[in-house]
Amino acid sequence: MPRPNADLPLRVWALLGARPGDNDQVIALAHALGLPFAIKQLEYNRLRSLGPRLLGPSLISLTRSSRKLILAEPSPDLTISAGHRSVAVVQALRHRSGGRTRSIHVGFPRVSPAHFDLVIATPQYPLRDHRNLLRMPYALTAAATVSLDAAVPTLSTELPRPRRLLIVGGSTLYWTLDEPLLLETLEAMLGNASKDGGSVLVTTSPRTPAMLAATIARSLDTSPAPSLLTAPGKAQCYLSLLAEADSIRVTADSVSMISDAIWTGKPVALIPIAKSPLGRLGYGLSDHLRPGRHIYPQDLRFFWRALADIGISEQPSLPRTSTDEQMRRILERVRHILNGTPIASSID
Repeated sequence: MPRPNADLPLRVWALLGARPGDNDQVIALAHALGLPFAIKQLEYNRLRSLGPRLLGPSLISLTRSSRKLILAEPSPDLTISAGHRSVAVVQALRHRSGGRTRSIHVGFPRVSPAHFDLVIATPQYPLRDHRNLLRMPYALTAAATVSLDAAVPTLSTELPRPRRLLIVGGSTLYWTLDEPLLLETLEAMLGNASKDGGSVLVTTSPRTPAMLAATIARSLDTSPAPSLLTAPGKAQCYLSLLAEADSIRVTADSVSMISDAIWTGKPVALIPIAKSPLGRLGYGLSDHLRPGRHIYPQDLRFFWRALADIGISEQPSLPRTSTDEQMRRILERVRHILNGTPIASSID
């Protein structure tokens, strides 16, 4: 539908919520489009638990201050959202605009992609094929859109190259870190640095168990190899680690951290993780009753298979498809939405 004031700049809203990972993807896509955008930080009340199907196109799951924020202006030309909590808000904005507002959702909305102009999702989500769905092998993150060369603070020049980066996540509902394998990997990295030169960089995450982080610290302290250990909240910038690393190993529990690593364009390797007790039960039942289907709401096994298809596995390697090509796919689909032109009939 044509915009009534086509000569004015597009009004783009980036809808943020409580989850940093979701917000990171929204902001990354907004930056990738190269258009001015306004950030709308939304807060939700307990009605959010009803889910997008029951809420429909409404603002009732927002707090009073967030509803006021949304209603203070006319609906935008384009929304960028993530997370299932935002779905009802986006639908309300589309209804309020008479269908003029275009919408792009990143991740799993828990409703059909038909409710949006475009859904960009990675393979772990149980989404059926749809013409409004763009499947990506890995997520769009800040590492795709910021200049890593400009990331600060930079590492000390005393840390020799090659710099081998290890990114450590933590346990999730169905998965847990394979700590023996992780520590074995770290020892191998330190051994290679001692033998062949270079250094080892390690960053933990908010989900990394404290005892594991302490064990990692001891390993680094007792190794002759030059090393650096950092954690969230410390002075060392995560983006600067990505920028300064020559190769990256990352635990397989985090789609966002793995995607960050891939967007750097450097060799990446995954460190396998193990099923938690609940994971063994849940996956066992699901695979018996619904073989070959996703476990709800996400199944990391499908994400890992997609990465294997493009050459990312346990050995350091570059993806067979370039990050530039993946970004081009996203921007081409968005261009069709903004211009109101049809897309090819094939399913991505």
